Formats: sequence, C-alpha cells, structure tokens
Amino acid sequence: MRILIVDDDSLNRFLLLHMLEQKGYVDCYEAESGHEAVSLAKRINPELVLLDVMMDDMSGYEVAPILKGQAGDIYLPIIFITALDDEESLVRCLEVGGDDFVAKPFNKTILAAKISAHARTRELSKKSYEQNQQLVFYRSAVEREHKIVEHIFSNAVTNDKKLLPYLDFTLMPATDFNGDLLLFSASPNGGLYYLIGDFTGHGLAAAIGALPVSQAFHTMASKGLSVFEMAQTLNETLLKLLPGDMFFAAAIVHVSSSGTRFEIWNSGMPDLLLFDLYGQVIKRFGSQHMALGILEPHEMGKDVQWHQGLVGERLLAFSDGVIEITDDEQNMLGEEPITDWVAQKADISVSELFEHITNFSHNTDPLDDLTCVSYTCQSLSALARRQQVTHVPFNLNLTLDAETIIETDPVKSVINMVCSQIGMYGLHARLFTLVSELYNNALDHGILQLDSNLKHSPEGFEAYFDLRMQRLAQLNQAQITITLTYEPTQRRLIIVVRDSGAGFDYQQYSKQADLENCFGRGIQLVNELSDSVRYFESGNAVEVTINV
Repeated sequence: MRILIVDDDSLNRFLLLHMLEQKGYVDCYEAESGHEAVSLAKRINPELVLLDVMMDDMSGYEVAPILKGQAGDIYLPIIFITALDDEESLVRCLEVGGDDFVAKPFNKTILAAKISAHARTRELSKKSYEQNQQLVFYRSAVEREHKIVEHIFSNAVTNDKKLLPYLDFTLMPATDFNGDLLLFSASPNGGLYYLIGDFTGHGLAAAIGALPVSQAFHTMASKGLSVFEMAQTLNETLLKLLPGDMFFAAAIVHVSSSGTRFEIWNSGMPDLLLFDLYGQVIKRFGSQHMALGILEPHEMGKDVQWHQGLVGERLLAFSDGVIEITDDEQNMLGEEPITDWVAQKADISVSELFEHITNFSHNTDPLDDLTCVSYTCQSLSALARRQQVTHVPFNLNLTLDAETIIETDPVKSVINMVCSQIGMYGLHARLFTLVSELYNNALDHGILQLDSNLKHSPEGFEAYFDLRMQRLAQLNQAQITITLTYEPTQRRLIIVVRDSGAGFDYQQYSKQADLENCFGRGIQLVNELSDSVRYFESGNAVEVTINV
C-alpha cells in the first residue's frame, strides 16, 4: 500500500515511517510541505495520506481538497495528524475532505488499525469504481446496439402506406421495443391483409421475432395466400426460430376486394369484436387455435372464421395488454368497458379508446405492450388492380384414391398449379378457401358420412375429429375427383368436385347452416365466394363458377 506522509517536522516523519515499517507498510513516501505533497501525489498516486494540519506554506486544510480532487472517483483516505483537540478544529478536518484523524503523540496500535480500516474501504471503493466503469461501458454498448436494432426495425418492419386511410390503429410499447406487432399489406385482388400479434413478454427479446414474421407476411400477402396458409407458414418459421418458452399469438384478417367480406385466423389472441352501425357487438371471433410457434405442422387445425358484413360494420382487434391493464387497485380493465365505450359512441376512434384506457389506469406505465386496430367495412375500389388474364384455356383433372386421400391433402398443390397461370395469382386466397371447403365437404360428408351437428359443443368438436380420424384410417375404397377448367372467352373458372360416397342431403345442410354456429357453414361460404353453384348427383358432385 502506497502511503504519503505530509509533515513539515522531520522528526514526526521519521517516527511515522518507523511505525509503518514495523507494521509492514514499506511503500511510503515523504513530503515536507503542502506544495511538495501536491506535486508528489500526482506522480506516485498514493492509496492513503497521513496529513499534518499545521504547516508553514499550506495548511492541511488547504492540501486535503486538492489531493481529493486529484484522486478522482476512487476513494483516497486522508488521516489528519494533529495536536489540536478542540472540537471546532476536528470538525473542520472532516469538512475539508479528511476521513479520520490521529492525535499527537502517535499511538502505533491505533494508527495501524485506522490505516487497515481505511485500506479495506479503499479496496471496496476500487471494486465499486471498476464495476461502475464496466456498467457504463455496457450501457453505452447496449444503447448503441439498441439504436442499430431500432434502425433495422424501422426499415425492415414496414407497412403499405396506401392502406393507412382504411385502418385506425395505435401501438403503445411497454419498453423501447414492442413485443406486439401490427402488419398490413394490399392483396393482389384489390383487398387487404392485416395481422395483429403478440410475442411472449415484451422488450427486445420479444420484438426480435418481428423481422422474420414481417418479411414472411408481406411476401405471402403479395402472392394472395389464404389466412390459413399464412398461419401455417408463420408457425413453421417460428417453430424453428423461437426457444421453447416463447410463442406468438396472432390474428390474421383478409378483407376481400368488396371491402365487406373477411376471413379471420385467430391463434391465441383476444376475441375480435364486430360492431354494427350503432356500436353494438354482433359477433365475436374467438381464438380457435394455439399460438404460433408451438405445434408441429401436422397438429395445426384448419378452421377459418369468415363473415359477410355490411358497409359501416366495424371489426376491432386488440392485444391482451389492453384488456389486462390495471387501475390503482389492480383491477383489470377487461373487455366489457371497451364494448360499453363503443356503444356510447359508435364512431369512436382508436385514439379515443386509448384515452379511456389511460384514464382507467390513471396514466401509469403499462406492464405489457398495448395495440389496437379497427377496420370499418367500406369500398376498396381505390385498391383495385388491373390484372392481365391468360387467353389460353386449360383443364386440370385430379383423381384421388383411398390411399392418396389418407396420406395427402391435395388442395395446396391444386391451387399452386392454377395460380401459376397468368393473371390467376390474385385469386389464390379465394380459390384456396373454395377448394378447401369443397374438398372437405366431399371427404367429410360424402365419403366419411360425418354429421356436422356433432360440432354443437367443444366436446362435440373433439368427438367429430376423433371419429373423422377413425373412419379415415379404416378407409379402403373411395375416390374424389377435382376438375378445374378455364374458359378464356367467358373469362370464367369452373370447379367440379365429385366423390364416390353415398351422398348427402345438401339442401338440408343448407337449411341448418347458421352463420352464428360453428358448423354447417360450408355451403353458405361456397355460395358467398362463387358466382354460381350447382349441386347434382344426390350431393355427390358440385360445380362452382368464378368469373375472372
């Protein structure tokens, strides 16, 4: 330990040196004046100072603050050596920067004890200083990394600006980075897509998944894929990317070119609320699937919700942070106040909703990210795109036997083949939904003879799919034929699906179908998506026409 002894009396310096050597302190330096002490301290960087109070050139009271200033942020113990014993003098020693004092004549034991004590304090100070420097460096590095990531995010997570007039939204991250995600993009057929999602947690770790999700979403939207295909692709991507304890809840909405019909995929998000023109909830689109990034591809369901709306109806979606925000007494907001606010003012904006939310929480910082988006059914004619349509007729005929039916799902392959033709890619989402419904109706009702009435309850859903798997596994002889014919002169696409089953009473199923139920809606959906529908052969075959 380097010790600086400052005293204008040579005898005192000698006595102190001798005492310190006896206690093992051999790295000691002497200064016979205040000026010499200041100069020497700059060179040797002492770890402790024994400082006399009364000196001719500079008093210890003057020297102490200078030495403290030279030491910087590291603790430099200064022990005053004084013959003064009045209270005022001792207090002044401490006020000018002294940390302790010893009285003359010196007590070797007490002096050694004080030096040892202050040496320990200095070591703690050095460690604290070093740790603080590391923290400063780390903070600086993190801030720089955050700026880089923020720059990347601002350029990578982008949305189609021409859709801004059609969507009303607000995002409020709980930290610098948003674990919630809102994406929107125009579809090739003149409609639009949007996605609202919520990664596990919040902050940088939660936001990092936004990059691959954004890229995949916009790529798929440009191809006009169905919401099921989007969810399937995102699930596979995130399953590979995310750690086991992280997932992505998401709702994907596709609004058709009419601006009034939409399809919804909900994986673990709160209910999407549909309001009528008067602000009353007329339908809820709840979660029907696990959050993305959890299930293996073959474990994913295919159920997609849809609605044919009216101009002025409003679809409101929000992340769970909105309904889980709390007030001062830790009461959660919930869904009911939101519906009440909309009912009071049917044209309430999302920003006004957020004002109510912040008032509820008394403007406290949210613990989770908050996101809300609203779409009002309206004409999307301004988004319409003129597409070049092929003038070459084509015919695609696919026949599936029992083995092929069990092992494969042909829908995706069929749609990809059709949409590879010039001008057909804009029909992808519409065709996918149509062919999926037609194929599944042929398989479930025509061949497997399943009854949709089983789907009255969650238990019924499970029983339905258990029975479906059983009958599919036992299938020996069956045939489904899918034919797609394009007639360029009429600019129409004709789809025929025929099955070898016993047939079904499609007229009765049409009567049972109820848009408010979770079953029996396939025929109504087909009617909505098609320009004409014709059933024949006792329900064994259906012909659908789409004007291109």
